[in-house]
Amino acid sequence: MSRTVLYVLESSAISHFLKTLQAEGNYYDAKFCQGDLHVLYPNIGDVSCVYAPYCFGYPKSLRKVWGPPWIRYLHAKPEKLYTLIMVDPDAPSRSNPIHRFWRHWLVTNIPGDVLQRGKEVMGTIASPYYPPSPPANTGYHRYQFLLYIQHPGISPSLLHSERPLGPWDVYAFVHRCRMDDPVATTQFMTKKTHM
Repeated sequence: MSRTVLYVLESSAISHFLKTLQAEGNYYDAKFCQGDLHVLYPNIGDVSCVYAPYCFGYPKSLRKVWGPPWIRYLHAKPEKLYTLIMVDPDAPSRSNPIHRFWRHWLVTNIPGDVLQRGKEVMGTIASPYYPPSPPANTGYHRYQFLLYIQHPGISPSLLHSERPLGPWDVYAFVHRCRMDDPVATTQFMTKKTHM
């Protein structure tokens, strides 16, 4: 499949994803995809603002086969450092998110030029990558990515009390590390299948 065809399919999928969220009244979710942040997994491509498809065992591959995605943010400033956060706000389920936010990945001190290239994320691994793993019978889970510019001289790190993956107060972490609003956000949805 050529890059052009893949892009058309992705645009169609993103449009459908956002329309579905708006139709369901999930305006927060529909507005969450902003700033042109791309999350790239092998074989499936960019999962930004889409449902991970059932075909070809993709949900299982997300959980058990593939490692961390590549992240691309073309608007990154090469002279800046960034923090990337990946969380599941729907733990253990969207109807009962008592473990919101479940941390799946936290990387700090990412050089802007690394994000521009869209390759493997390099920086300080504050919390290792933990693949999407929604429990059975809990429906779709959102996996959200938030990208922040770090203030000069501040290297964000977890407190000892923040070591458990969840529940985690992501906004308290952001505030403590003196980061402003995210420069880009995106998410994808997946659920556990019987594949």
